Amino acid sequence: MSGFHPGRLLLIDTHPVRVPVVMLHSVVGFRADRPPTFPVWCPPQMFEGYLAWMKRRGFTTITLAQLHEHLAHGAALPPKPIVLTFDDGYLDNWVYAAPLLRRHGFTATVFVPSDFVQPGETPRPTLEDAWAGRVPEERLESFGYMNRGELRALALSGLIDVQSHGRTHTWLPAGEEILDFHHPGTPLRQLRWLWWNRHPGRKPYWFTEIDPAGVPWGVPIYRNELALAGPAVTPDPGLERLLAAHVAQHGGAAFFERTGWREELHVLTRTYRAGHPPSARREDAAALRERLAGELRGSREALEAITGRPVRFMCWPNGGTCEAAFELLAETGYLAATLPSRAKQPVNRRGSDPARIGRISATSFFRGAEKAWPWVLSFALKVERNRGIGWAELPIKAIWLYRRVVPPSGGRPIGGEI
Repeated sequence: MSGFHPGRLLLIDTHPVRVPVVMLHSVVGFRADRPPTFPVWCPPQMFEGYLAWMKRRGFTTITLAQLHEHLAHGAALPPKPIVLTFDDGYLDNWVYAAPLLRRHGFTATVFVPSDFVQPGETPRPTLEDAWAGRVPEERLESFGYMNRGELRALALSGLIDVQSHGRTHTWLPAGEEILDFHHPGTPLRQLRWLWWNRHPGRKPYWFTEIDPAGVPWGVPIYRNELALAGPAVTPDPGLERLLAAHVAQHGGAAFFERTGWREELHVLTRTYRAGHPPSARREDAAALRERLAGELRGSREALEAITGRPVRFMCWPNGGTCEAAFELLAETGYLAATLPSRAKQPVNRRGSDPARIGRISATSFFRGAEKAWPWVLSFALKVERNRGIGWAELPIKAIWLYRRVVPPSGGRPIGGEI
């Protein structure tokens, strides 16, 4: 056995075909001149590292339709199949991800929330324009969401398949419990949905347009849930009007400089509720079903009108869903939907439910790393573990233990799951 090396045994696939479906979001480098965003980006050089590793290992990207045909009917798959997916429809998917995919010979799927599609019809310059010298790379616009023309171009090219991420991608009040009142220090995680729900037509531009003053000062921030995760509550509008008027009459934003302003608003709330019969309305099963069906069908129809291509797969925003939503998939024109991202070791293979697609996150174990190799190592380990390659589990557990014990940058250890 001339040339034999024991390590090659680790690369032999002896298990049934398991198809990793990878979850990505944004492919763009961090820039200090941009407004705050969320830690879902992958720098382009890191993403290209993923693609280069996939090419070396012989992976073939497939579509969700191919995956569904295999799971449901046993259709044949190419060697080492993998699905790359992007959530949210960020502009950088067009500017950076698409050219890099084309360069390396891969395809992907983007899950788009239809409310966030920009109305423009003209595709903007991409990394390919920078490579050709038509525009300096530093002048590429990549912040925000794709427009109609860009989505249509991707769908027609076959490079990135456009599928649904719902319509609203928002949170809704789920009870009358008040968590806080809107004030100048409202965290972005709360402010964004408060602002979205009041300015739905401006959602594609929220990164640059969001303004705390765009939500009335003093309105309650109720206990909330993802819009597709269960019944919503329509709170008493009279209480919101009362609180907003009280704050406006006492200085607006300056009201929150007063000592004890929260207790003042809580007292006003208790007094109001004591004198008014409960008027908050909670969705019953029929109302919930109608809203969910409208969101699922509305997103599918809007995206199909843009791309001219079928939309048959759904990804739940932030993994928020419920059984009622799953039950509506076929009725509203879908074949399958993703499982929540934290589903334990989701495996897609013949015999698993073809209507429920498991995904693994591409978020790196090494968020602070500036070199590409730690990101690629993290990506490779996650993919290989999901494919059933047993040796990948040991380094993943070692990294998990390291992150639990060793403080990052002199701080406390990072907890949580991998």
